[in-house]
Amino acid sequence: MLKPCLKDAQKRTRKRVLFKSDIYKVSDELKTFGQNKKYYVKTYGCQMNEHDSENIKAILEDMSFTEASDMLDADLILLNTCAIRENAHNKVFGMLGRLKHAKEEKPNLIVGLCGCMAQEEVVIDEILKKFRFLDFVFGTHNIYDLPNILKKSLDNKKIEIDVPSIEGDVIENIPVKRDSKYKAWVNIQFGCDKFCTYCIVPYTRGKQRSRKHEDI
Repeated sequence: MLKPCLKDAQKRTRKRVLFKSDIYKVSDELKTFGQNKKYYVKTYGCQMNEHDSENIKAILEDMSFTEASDMLDADLILLNTCAIRENAHNKVFGMLGRLKHAKEEKPNLIVGLCGCMAQEEVVIDEILKKFRFLDFVFGTHNIYDLPNILKKSLDNKKIEIDVPSIEGDVIENIPVKRDSKYKAWVNIQFGCDKFCTYCIVPYTRGKQRSRKHEDI
């Protein structure tokens, strides 16, 4: 279990940003993991979260899952969360209450949580106290590792929490499933170093780091 740490999320060093283009892999074993299964991703928050969900959907489809149009038809439900406003927190915790009942009725249902809320210590403490029915939780830095996180959770038959609080690198070549035929979210930079009093982004998204212009 790797829980987030607020103090670690505050750290800024002179460590060089690494650009990793070969870190995303789906093993042969996991390429058919989701065969005959459907997924549903519910997204809360900003355009960055929307784009993260496009990456998550593509990863799940690399594992042979297909997208469900209705959450109730899904075999795997993933909440991609936002930490900017308290109202967003309340919506997610309310949804987790609904999903707890759904899992009681459908024991094989796989339920996960990711995104900015996952990067908060207090949220993970709340999950461990009230929502241990969840199968897996991951953060904003390790989306590329979703196949392995999912497998670990189901192999160990307990909640898998994998949320590093790190400055972060730039991970390229994660697949994407665009939600629109006419527009596309394109990341130019990640994170922030400003630490404004009212803003949680530097804690949940890591240090400011830009992509190479040729990759953009």
